[in-house]
Amino acid sequence: MHKGLVLVVDDEAPIRDILSFYLKRAGYQVLLAENGRQALEEMAKLQPDLIISDLRMPEIAGDEFCQIVKGDPATRDIYFVLVSAMDGSASRIGGLNLGADDMIAKPFHAQEVMAKVASAFRIIQMQKEIKRQNQILTRFQERMTAELSLAAKLQMGLLPEAPGEVSCLRYYHRYLPAEGIGGDIYAISTALDGGVAIMIADVSGHGVTAALISAMVKTSFSNQIQLSSNPREWAEGMNLDLVNNTLEEQFATAFLGHFDPEANLLRYVVAGHEPPFRIPVGAAPEALKGKGFMLGIDASLPFMELSAPFEPGDRIILYTDGLVEVEREDREYLGNDGLMSYCAQLPSDGEAAVEQLLEQARAFHSPNPFVDDVTLVLLDRAR
Repeated sequence: MHKGLVLVVDDEAPIRDILSFYLKRAGYQVLLAENGRQALEEMAKLQPDLIISDLRMPEIAGDEFCQIVKGDPATRDIYFVLVSAMDGSASRIGGLNLGADDMIAKPFHAQEVMAKVASAFRIIQMQKEIKRQNQILTRFQERMTAELSLAAKLQMGLLPEAPGEVSCLRYYHRYLPAEGIGGDIYAISTALDGGVAIMIADVSGHGVTAALISAMVKTSFSNQIQLSSNPREWAEGMNLDLVNNTLEEQFATAFLGHFDPEANLLRYVVAGHEPPFRIPVGAAPEALKGKGFMLGIDASLPFMELSAPFEPGDRIILYTDGLVEVEREDREYLGNDGLMSYCAQLPSDGEAAVEQLLEQARAFHSPNPFVDDVTLVLLDRAR
């Protein structure tokens, strides 16, 4: 089995013959050429692993030949050794500046050349292995990118189409995962008693694991609202599901709400989540009360149900903490109060209002980007 292919380029036949003899004896395949032009013709037939070329030759000299080889993307990785009668560091530096990988001074000893060749092929093999590993990594990255893109599309499919309408509520949203796919999720659908079931949740962590758990949270919520119309019971059931089906360090914050249009009442549970803002008609925004335990920590944790009016014309803003917890250069945060202040002057159009809030948060954080998953949901109660 041949160790590799070496192209020897020299206008002196004795030198070509000597190098060819030693290279073949060492187990290498050998191609011979008198100058750079002939060498390029040989390379068009078969590409070598290593080129040993004299510097001074007729037609295409070694320096020009080296520049041609190193300037072509198809051949630039070929290991190139220049042979020159000019000795000294200046000559060596000049050859390396041309793109050569190494230099050999004339007159040379055959043993020196063979040592250089052996060293070159060790480097060549390492380069080939690196290239092979890079190709494997590239294919893996391409596959992962495609799978993450598909997973992101599937996750987006779990979100309600927005803008949308359930009963007398019109809703709008923006979802910005930090890594293309994330752990935020929200849902709005008809409850068991004909009211409206509302959920927004933020799973700990980022990426695929968080996305998988967010899908579990959505499924658990969908199951719970088929069993009762009580947000506290939803929280208890979802908490048990997460405790039984996730690792100890995984949890989720959530806001769970049940809206009764006839009573103009929103009953809700705050499970470690940011309390939403209610914007009454003609009044200042206010944060809903409530602060409870996160889901998935302990199966025995209690949850408290609270209530707030939700009158015709009112608006509710739900969000995850990624929207407000970005540290600026001056170490300031927008925070819940900062976001609530922006809610005081929103356009009546829900789509425009969501976009304005998002842009105001971006402007406050600038130039720093969002670093966590961001979800923003606006609910408008029809008059």
